[in-house]
Formats: sequence, structure tokens, C-alpha cells
Amino acid sequence: MFIEENYLMWLTRIEGISLKKKEVLIDYFGSAKDLFNATPNEIEKYCVSKKINFENILKIKDKSILESFINELYKKDIKYLSKYNEQFPNFLKDLEDVPLGLYILGDLPNEDDIKVSIVGSRNCTQYGEQSAYKFAKELALEGMIIVSGMALGIDTIAHKAAIDAGGKTIAILGCGVDIIYPTSNRTLRNNIINNGCLISEFPPMTQAFPSNFPIRNRLISGISDLLIVVEAEKNSGTLITAKQALKQKKDIFAIPGNINNPLSSGTNNLIKEGAFLLTEKEDIIKTLKNYKNPEKYINIQEQKEKNILELLAPDEKLVYDCISELPITFEEVIIKTNLTIQSVQYILLMLELKGYVQKLAGQKYIKKI
Repeated sequence: MFIEENYLMWLTRIEGISLKKKEVLIDYFGSAKDLFNATPNEIEKYCVSKKINFENILKIKDKSILESFINELYKKDIKYLSKYNEQFPNFLKDLEDVPLGLYILGDLPNEDDIKVSIVGSRNCTQYGEQSAYKFAKELALEGMIIVSGMALGIDTIAHKAAIDAGGKTIAILGCGVDIIYPTSNRTLRNNIINNGCLISEFPPMTQAFPSNFPIRNRLISGISDLLIVVEAEKNSGTLITAKQALKQKKDIFAIPGNINNPLSSGTNNLIKEGAFLLTEKEDIIKTLKNYKNPEKYINIQEQKEKNILELLAPDEKLVYDCISELPITFEEVIIKTNLTIQSVQYILLMLELKGYVQKLAGQKYIKKI
């Protein structure tokens, strides 16, 4: 027994018909199910009058084909959410061109979670990499979901930083969620699925055609509370996302760059045109607190430390509390804890083996998380 959600998924699998024309078909026939159950003559007659490719509809208007689509999703662990599903992201419901549905691999974060998109050049500089990593990690540690497109360069760095922070991340793809693109991001793709999700409006097995990426960009900005642009040349694909965010009335932040570097021309122009200049995470947090409930902030860093402290013995807690993000010497730990040299040596070794602290050159230690 099929439900409307199945028929809507079937409708997304029909090639050669635009999103707008698929909406027209739903409006005329009443539902995707009614379209599926209509006679070939009814479909042909209406499609010819509207210049819609009816042959592509009839080609897959078969219950066995629909069943094969459903089985494919099951085997690949892919979820489909139509735009009428209550779990469909609310932000995306406000788009002018709402996708008929989304294919999801992984778990969608909570609707109330703050989502920040970070985008930029594929051929980024070291400065761009460092900036993307810094802000993605810091914001992930504040409990925000990092959204990007899993492309090479800035996108990849943003996803990795969120995962390194123990946070969640969403990748919006320009291909099917079952397609590994780029192939060099195979491991990252698996990590994103385990720490968030992959999302695409394109059906499984859809290849990464260049024309798909401008389409998916509206979802990157649309699903998020705000957009951060790290590096972008003039007229780059990244600026398409910024234009979409502007159209969607989302706040845009841009990281300033070297005026002599073409990769900074787009971001610097965004700032001149009114984008917020981004130099520290507080710039983001202040803006978010204007329209988000501050009580919903969950600092993952604090939660991690709380969890760690619950696992430590009293003397281990004493030593761990002495260590921060700033290096501290072995001798300073002894003085602060008033423990013996042997005890401190042993405890620091155990904390290091557990991955809670990191030993630096010169007998210095910092917290690792």
C-alpha cells in the first residue's frame, strides 16, 4: 500500500520536467497519487496543453517501478521527506522554490538547533583554510550546526572542523546522497553521516552535474540562520549562495582578506555592500542572540569537560583542573596541586593516554578537547 509521500518521491524521479511544472501537475491532478493513477490519455492531454514531457511520466508510471524506488531507499538507508512532511525543515518551507522533497542520509538535527552555513572557494589559501577551520570549530563548540556543500576547499574544512569539535554538520549536495563526490571526501562523507547528515533534493544515483550546484546553493543558505563567506572571487559560485541568502533575508557575514588577493575580492565587496564583517565568534553570537533564545545555547566544550570530570578520580580532577588551553609547565602543576612529582607524572601520563591533555615541547601541557 503506497502513501502520498511515496508518490511524491516518485514524482521527483521523473526526468526532464522542472520543479515548477511538477507543481503544476500536482495542482491540476490534485495530488501526486492522483497523477500516478490517472490514465495515460488524461496525462498526455493535459501535458500537451502545458508543453510538459508526458513521455517521461508514462515511462515510469508503474507500480513495480515505484516499489523498486522505495526498496532502493530502504537498502541504502536513505530517508525521503516531502515538503508536506511535518519533519521537513521549516526554513526551507519559506523558499519561493521549495523542493518537492529531500533525500537524507543520516539524522536531521533538531529544528531548534542554530545552523550556520560556511562557504568559500574550492581553491582556498592557507589563510582561508585557517579562518574556516577556526570559525567552524568555535561555533560548533557553541552547539551550532555547521552547514556547507562538501566541495573541496572551504566546504571540506568547515565540515572537518565541526566534526573535530564533536559537533554536528550538514552537507547539502549537488548530486544524489548515495554518490561520493568528490571521491577524495569518502572518509569525510562517512563522518558527516555519523555526525549529522547529507541532504539532496536530487534523487539517488544523480551525478554531480555542474548545473546542479547553483540549484542546491539556495538550500545551503535556506536551511541556515545565517551565512558566512570565507573566500570568494568576483562572480564565483560562492557569491550565488550569498545572493540567495540576501534574497531569503538572511544575515551574511564575510571574513575580510588581502586586497591584492583575487580570492578576497568577493568577500571584501560583500562587506562594502553591507555584509557584516567577521573577525571573532562573538560577532555571530551577538547577532544570533537578537532573534534566538540564548537559553538554547549548549556549549559542547563545557559538556565535554563535565563528562570528563565525572570519570576522573579526585587527584586526577585536581591535575586536570590546572590545565587549560594555555600551556602550563610540569612544575607549575606540582605547585598548584601540592602533589608529589611521581603522582603528577603518573596522572599526566594517564590523562594524555585518555586523550584529555596534550603534551607539548618543554614539559608543557594543554587541554586537548
